Amino acid sequence: MRTMRCRLRYRSGWTAFLFIFTIIGVILTYKQVNDGDSKSDRQNKEERHRLNVVEMRQKVKQIVNPNKYSVNQDVPLMDEDKTVRLRRLLSDLYPDNWGTAKDADEMAYDIKIQLSDLGYESGLSCKDIDYIRISQAIKVGSKKYVDRAILRPQNTEVVIKSQGNDQETKIKCMKRVYDADKCHNMGNYHLMREILLLSILKHPGIVNLIGFCIRGDSINYDIKKKGLLLVLEAGTPVTPGILSYTQWDTRMRFAIQLAEMLKYLEESPLGSVELLGIRMDDFVTTRENKLKLVDLDDVNLDEKTCQSDADCKIPTASLAHISCESGRCKDWNAKNNMQRVGALLFNELLSNPPSAISRGINELKQSIMLLNITANQIIPKLKGMQTETAQVGVGYDANEGQGHVKVEMVQERVERHHADQHRQEDQHGQEDQHRQEEIMANRILPQKKSGDYQRIEQSNFPGQYDYTCQSSRVLWGCVITVHSLGEAKNFCNTDPQCRSFVLFASNPDGDALMTMVAKNSGTGKPQPNVGATLFIRSAASVQGVPVNAVNTQTTASAEMMVSECRARTWNANTEARISRERRLMTHLGLKGVSEDNWKLKVKMSRITRHTGVDKFQLTSTVGARFEVELANLEKPMKRAVFLYEKGPSQYHIAHLLQYQLDRILGLYQTPPTVVWPLTVADMADVSGDKIWAETLGPLLGNKDEIKGLLTTSMPRVIQEGELQIKRRSSMTKEVVQFSRTQKMQLEYTFLWFLAKVALEKDTHYGYKGHFIHFMADGAFQDLNINLLGYFNNCQFPNVVYKALTCFKCSSKGSQICSLGHEAMQRILSHGFTNRDIKIQDLTPNELSTIINDAATSVMSIVDTCIKNFGRDKVLY
Repeated sequence: MRTMRCRLRYRSGWTAFLFIFTIIGVILTYKQVNDGDSKSDRQNKEERHRLNVVEMRQKVKQIVNPNKYSVNQDVPLMDEDKTVRLRRLLSDLYPDNWGTAKDADEMAYDIKIQLSDLGYESGLSCKDIDYIRISQAIKVGSKKYVDRAILRPQNTEVVIKSQGNDQETKIKCMKRVYDADKCHNMGNYHLMREILLLSILKHPGIVNLIGFCIRGDSINYDIKKKGLLLVLEAGTPVTPGILSYTQWDTRMRFAIQLAEMLKYLEESPLGSVELLGIRMDDFVTTRENKLKLVDLDDVNLDEKTCQSDADCKIPTASLAHISCESGRCKDWNAKNNMQRVGALLFNELLSNPPSAISRGINELKQSIMLLNITANQIIPKLKGMQTETAQVGVGYDANEGQGHVKVEMVQERVERHHADQHRQEDQHGQEDQHRQEEIMANRILPQKKSGDYQRIEQSNFPGQYDYTCQSSRVLWGCVITVHSLGEAKNFCNTDPQCRSFVLFASNPDGDALMTMVAKNSGTGKPQPNVGATLFIRSAASVQGVPVNAVNTQTTASAEMMVSECRARTWNANTEARISRERRLMTHLGLKGVSEDNWKLKVKMSRITRHTGVDKFQLTSTVGARFEVELANLEKPMKRAVFLYEKGPSQYHIAHLLQYQLDRILGLYQTPPTVVWPLTVADMADVSGDKIWAETLGPLLGNKDEIKGLLTTSMPRVIQEGELQIKRRSSMTKEVVQFSRTQKMQLEYTFLWFLAKVALEKDTHYGYKGHFIHFMADGAFQDLNINLLGYFNNCQFPNVVYKALTCFKCSSKGSQICSLGHEAMQRILSHGFTNRDIKIQDLTPNELSTIINDAATSVMSIVDTCIKNFGRDKVLY
């Protein structure tokens, strides 16, 4: 028995020993394998790094010219090693995997050391920047803070950029590594890119980097606690509105500067630079009348890889030819810059040229659109036309190119000049005297009912006394554009809240375009602000405050609430809008083309011929509806319809009104549309039978132009169909979910009811059940139409419901008050007047009421459905 126990103990001990030995062996083996893998990974990583550097050196040898960039004494000379280091550094700032990228503070330290080592020093120390006084917040966005400030002791106005809470980058990072502390600050990478690129890329067309501060990755409202700061020269963001008021010769200079900047980017010290995600407001105009690029946080330095020319096609510019050479698409970056930046800005800068060079400008714009011209070729063409315009002299009207172009030819202007020379001299004398009187009136500030003002030069109430007003272009205050000092005073005199205002202009007495910031107090201590002039109302002028002051304030507040609501709704429903837009463009035969891209290309094209006139519903209708062809566009985009109709049964302004309602609500049931001014010169370029000139000639008469519309034509695949939704006399007892086709048709029906479209025999045209409003020019013809029965099915699109909620009279109830007004404002923004908005003798106010009443009727039914069945069942 004892022997058996010993044997058992022996066996148990031996088994335990073997088990422990096996475990230790497994652990040692795993450690050895792991160490081997780590070593292998390090070797592979070092090998990849070595290969990348070798590949980069090969690229750099083709880029670097040691004598090419020595013109600017402030920029360190470039050589091969320096270019390799900078490109490598920039590559690190575009990580493929945010999870394995360096922490933002570590990357900031590397950038700081590398820039200093390469000779790129800041013009200001962090301490200097800390004591810069911020005068005004320009932008408080999700990615960056942008502020205006005064740089002492020079008293120079500058712009300070700092990092914001970049949630988009944080989310991208969190998808790779679940580390909120690390990912929170990774947005700093974008600002580090700007510091690096603005330090290297020095050109008159790129904003001047005055200084920067790199001391970590902290994101804070306090300037002394911010990790990254950039100090840039100040400028005014470019907008279509500002350019529309800019004289032609200035816009021509801007266009030349833009072309020179694009040329520089083709052959920069870093090689060819491609600008990604560029927008118009990424450019500013400075006090020296220069156009400059200010946003440089998203670029690409490598041309696209390829195996054949087919790989080098730009999807939205299929006619552009780019060849594949040595595995790279030759001039890929330059072509994309020309498409993104060139088409975006050249189209605005070169609009409405003087008639002497209009043909040359139009041909140039077409070449830009087709991408068959380089920036280097644009420069001499523009300079040549600039010289030609100056030489025309007597035939050139200084006002041409501002606003709408004149249609008379240069020869006619010369003839009229000789006949009217003395009369013009008298008129000019009277205009000069009138302008001088206006300036003196602004200086004297007349002592009448409007009251007088105390004027304080170079001063402001920065960040104080701001209030919202109805016409403001921002949400945080009352900021508007005025065209004279008198207009600014009139605004302040009629606004019961305005006690003072600031004009940002070099010459408030004479400038014709200024930014005005109204303030609701004038009792504080003014602060120095270069470029700003403060006007404070006297106590006597403020005594008689109008009775409706409270109502005005309420209206302004309501207007702001509508704007904020629309912005929130717009952002929240982006995917739904994009889906509807894509469906519409596909069914119009424009698959893969966005509406914005269609508009841009059409605006840069011209009508070359017409293919026939469409018949009106009533022969008595005044105007024209032509099928036309556009120049230099791909086949699906080539065909369009030109509308200029004055009733009584069809109106082009009705089409535009329905189109605006459609896009405000995100329905996308009406074809894309652009405003199309037609001049005598344009008419002469159109080939086809005589009916074109015979129809439009009398409509033009003695006018400079007629303002019509251009919209997409009806594709051949479109067929007539019937509605598949039931029209109920009373509300349904049970909600039955609509099919996809029924949902599309309900949205089509909603717009039909909202715009009171008169459809001939209730015919509907579409593709695969998706009906489209091709006859929107018949809107507001059937004012008694009643389609409410279709909404008794208790189905309604959520995206439209949210949009309509923004236009309610109050948070409670279903009444819509401001939808019609919003649509009217959009039409007015295209240069139409209230007199133009006339359909069947209905005034803009009457049309607005019709729209609001129709929307209210539908909302009442939908709200009742929601009350009965719940939002989840009713809204889809």
